[in-house]
Amino acid sequence: MSKFKKSLKLQNRQNDPSSSQRVFEGNNEAGDSGEVDDDDEKKRRSKQKVSLEELYRKKHEELERARMERELTIQAKKEAREKAEARRKEAKEKMLKKTRHGQPVMKYRIEHLLESIKNTSQNHGN
Repeated sequence: MSKFKKSLKLQNRQNDPSSSQRVFEGNNEAGDSGEVDDDDEKKRRSKQKVSLEELYRKKHEELERARMERELTIQAKKEAREKAEARRKEAKEKMLKKTRHGQPVMKYRIEHLLESIKNTSQNHGN
């Protein structure tokens, strides 16, 4: 947070170098009213601190929100991958089943072919 504040201060000084000159000139001209300028300066600094804290908080919240969104998308992709992998594993087990004579069980192979034909006809129909 301190680095962030320092960078903002540096940017403010570069953008408005005359502000420090105005305060210095105001103290010289004011004479007895130097205390009023100090009070104004303190109020301005406290407002800057609040605004810096708000900026930091807002930026931190945005970064946190973005991180949460990334985690959600990664989680969704991972779940989809696991579901697809489980489906393929189940299909592979069915396709590799054998009868007691060592012949493949045709029931699951025919079902698989039928599903693939239905999917291709639906894709071409739409």
